[in-house]
Amino acid sequence: MIQPTRFAVLIGCVIAVLAFAPNNTFAQVKVQQQPKLDVLFSISSLGFGAQVAKPLPHRSDIRGGFNFYSYSNDLTDDGIHYAADVKLQSVNIQFDKYLVGGLFVSGGALVWNGNKADANPSVPGGQWFKLGNASYFSNPASPVHGQSDLTFRTMAPLATLGFGNLTSKGHIAYTVEAGVAFHGTPAATLTMAGSACTVTNPGSNATIVCQNVATDPTIQSNVAAQQQKINDDISGFKYYPIIQFSIGYKF
Repeated sequence: MIQPTRFAVLIGCVIAVLAFAPNNTFAQVKVQQQPKLDVLFSISSLGFGAQVAKPLPHRSDIRGGFNFYSYSNDLTDDGIHYAADVKLQSVNIQFDKYLVGGLFVSGGALVWNGNKADANPSVPGGQWFKLGNASYFSNPASPVHGQSDLTFRTMAPLATLGFGNLTSKGHIAYTVEAGVAFHGTPAATLTMAGSACTVTNPGSNATIVCQNVATDPTIQSNVAAQQQKINDDISGFKYYPIIQFSIGYKF
């Protein structure tokens, strides 16, 4: 049995060691209480993804991952039908700083932003459509068709606000966050081919004139005007909304 005097001396020695121990001793103990690595899977407006996070001192972490998804969408504008394939693919790196409880702010970037859309515009034979301010109808013998692409800046800064537990104890990791990626003004291209027709002298003496879309200078000028119209319509889409839920395991 330890005598009271010896017990008091032992307690005094412990207090002395704690009092004069280097500050980084406690920092090391604190870091050891944190998970060494978090691995998460995510579902977001960027697609499906996976992330790896490294907890850091002072309730912060750095994480990186990738996202991917693809889908098809059809739309019609000015009589032109666009069969579009949308491909979401990106790589992100972020720094998270926890504020109060599980609330954190995050800044980073899509260090590779491969999000894009490819479309095949077409006009059924005999159907009217517009290019710029000019109206044509598609030649049934050689219907109008083409190619259209939509691309974004390849690097996009991002900022989010979220709630999670990547720096705390436990084995289940999760985050819920929302924010935006600043991908800049998207750029659309449009090329057209086939045969486009106009009608002169409507009535019994109507004359139909068809021209090769790819080589006729006037039609090509109107294709360029249509491309500019598309770019004007999407010029406000400079920010990509991010809504993301992630769950995983802490090692």
